Amino acid sequence: MHRRNNGFSLIELMITVAIIGILASVAYPLYTEQIRKGRRTECRSGLLQSMQQQERFYTQFNTYSAFALPTSTTEAAATKTKSFSGESYANSACRIRAVACTNGSTTLPATQCINLQAVMNSSTDPVSMLSLDSNGDRGCTLDGTTKKAPADTVPEKCWQ
Repeated sequence: MHRRNNGFSLIELMITVAIIGILASVAYPLYTEQIRKGRRTECRSGLLQSMQQQERFYTQFNTYSAFALPTSTTEAAATKTKSFSGESYANSACRIRAVACTNGSTTLPATQCINLQAVMNSSTDPVSMLSLDSNGDRGCTLDGTTKKAPADTVPEKCWQ
């Protein structure tokens, strides 16, 4: 006499749940890291695009404009210059701002140098800010510590 199997045993279900749990515990951290890298890439792209705008302004007026990057969406609409990295201000990975360059303790005038900073909107990313100046020097703030190339190799990790 044959017995019919109508379903799964409790052991089979427990093994399936355990396998799914193991896969999820491996996949979720990898997924979140890829999301962070994607946001950093968006910020790098926005930062490079803003630097190109600054260089165009410099070739026309022989000075960098700290005012070329707006501080609000209203100001951005008036100047037609983006102060954020994505398609809209609300969904952007970072805000972009222009600050004065410094050479040691001396602040350089806007005619010589401009420093752009991309401040991350996400508080979970260990990289909270990327920076790029008109001399091509890259920097970042990683785990609360500001690093600047070429003295530190850490900015290259931030910019990857």
